[in-house]
Amino acid sequence: MTSIQGLLIASALFAAILSGVVFRSRLTYRLVAMVLFLAAACFVLVPDATTEVARRLGVGRGTDLLLYIALPAGVHAFLLLYLRTRRLEVKLTEQIRAAALKDAIFLMPAPRTATAPGEQ
Repeated sequence: MTSIQGLLIASALFAAILSGVVFRSRLTYRLVAMVLFLAAACFVLVPDATTEVARRLGVGRGTDLLLYIALPAGVHAFLLLYLRTRRLEVKLTEQIRAAALKDAIFLMPAPRTATAPGEQ
């Protein structure tokens, strides 16, 4: 094993552990992280395996196959983060509006009652 392979496997292991900590309550996500780590470790240890898998799928090189997989995965991850940000913005807006209405009702002066002529 070369030094770059050790470094790549260590970084993949770190990413798998980090995702396990982040997704501690979601078993499915942790299992996906472990499968991805094992696949990454196998491809790092046997680099020609990506080329073999690519050829069986009709792609010329393993590098191209990884790019074809990584590009939609990156776009998907970006869209998930964008949707989460939008949902948080909507929730925050709703909470701010509710607090503003509550404060407006609380700070509103009491309505004056009409007085009869001659009363003060």
